[in-house]
Amino acid sequence: MKLALGTVQFGLAYGIAGSGAPVAEDEVRRICELAANRGVDCIDTAAGYGDIEQRMAGLAPQAQFSFVSKIPAVPSGGAVAFVRDSVRRSIGRLGSRLRALMFHRQEDLSGAQGAQLWDAASEEVEGKGIALGVSAYEPQALAQIAARFPVRISQLPCNAFDQRIAALDAPGVEVHLRSAFLQGLLLQDAAFAAKRLPAAVPAVRAWRAWCEHHRMEPLPAALSIVKGLDRTGQFTHCVVGVESAAQFEQIADAWDAATPIAGPELAVDDPAIIDPRTWKREEAAA
Repeated sequence: MKLALGTVQFGLAYGIAGSGAPVAEDEVRRICELAANRGVDCIDTAAGYGDIEQRMAGLAPQAQFSFVSKIPAVPSGGAVAFVRDSVRRSIGRLGSRLRALMFHRQEDLSGAQGAQLWDAASEEVEGKGIALGVSAYEPQALAQIAARFPVRISQLPCNAFDQRIAALDAPGVEVHLRSAFLQGLLLQDAAFAAKRLPAAVPAVRAWRAWCEHHRMEPLPAALSIVKGLDRTGQFTHCVVGVESAAQFEQIADAWDAATPIAGPELAVDDPAIIDPRTWKREEAAA
């Protein structure tokens, strides 16, 4: 499993522990240069991340980067045309380095129009070497969608609190992990959680105690948990978002040093903690 560079912070003010503003272009270029030097070969983006999809190819000119992007949430009217237009725009913006497109909202494929939407996207990427898949929130949802469609790639959350991926049953699907730090929550203390996400206070206290017991800082500990959940070799990338080159270097160093470790006792099943879609709008981007 390798690191991949996430770009949501480049296009939006994002995350419960974020700075509150998108990353400046000069800093994005520095991050991309550093990521290239550290062997990163995949950049994850989306049409729904502000305007970053249309800028990303120019900000990351290094030939080693391939892009994974996403089809935005599909409206109820004109859905098929919307999907076709979205795929064409992503291809136009990212060019030959676009290697995969995922439906950004799993419900678009699990709903009544799922087959039509999948077929429309499939026709647009046919012969272009672009894998088609879905970004999901629950392993069970991915398994159900993969049983209906030839999903080649997916993205799922995976972190110390959200360990549901251990039950994944979707053979043959390339999986990219996201939310290793749960939008930075795992890097903060209980006092921070009390202000921003009170429901998570007990879990954060247990997490910090676990880190102290294992004599680990939260950053390498979080990455070690992620590595420990990769038991099948099915997970190819761990997507991390950063706001500075220094932050990326710190994460890359921790990733290289991290060794797999199990922490099933840390797992939480409360959606109010592990699913950012349930968090207040001002605390987390959708």
